[in-house]
Amino acid sequence: MSQTDSQEPARDDVEKLFQKVFPIIPAVVRQACASLRHYPDQPEIDRFAQRIRFLLWEDDYRVLRSFKGRSSLETWLFRIARRNIQRWLAERDKFESLEYLPLDFLLVQPKLEEWLLSKEREEILQAAVRKLTGHDQKLFGLWRQGRSIGEIVAEMKIKKRSVSREINAVIKRLKEVIEKELAM
Repeated sequence: MSQTDSQEPARDDVEKLFQKVFPIIPAVVRQACASLRHYPDQPEIDRFAQRIRFLLWEDDYRVLRSFKGRSSLETWLFRIARRNIQRWLAERDKFESLEYLPLDFLLVQPKLEEWLLSKEREEILQAAVRKLTGHDQKLFGLWRQGRSIGEIVAEMKIKKRSVSREINAVIKRLKEVIEKELAM
């Protein structure tokens, strides 16, 4: 057996590891996005999760084979997800710039105005979310991701009856911050 054979995990072991990591990818993606203060909707989480799965699977599990067990599987996956999501968001933001588009592009795309308005609303919301406390940001992020009250209770360590009240208070604060910013 060569040196590389002894260091390289067997294909069956890597496939078992992939089956183990597959179901936890969406939760890790949510955590990675939250750590970047990016609170995506469910379809975007699903897209990121799919991209992470493909990244782990491609080139005969090349990335997955890099897991050496020096940290937990979740910690290792979180680092990979965070690094890649950060890169994907930067690439997306770079491509969404209208600076280099020809003027007729705006005329040909009837839905572009709607898309720009939704992007602007999202940026305003993200700016307002950044003004909240860490607790409120996390609570809002979990709620926006569509987490159940039970999941929010478990994650935030708050009472079940407090969840709705706290979410409503956070939404009220966000509205106040946004109205104040728009009034300026």
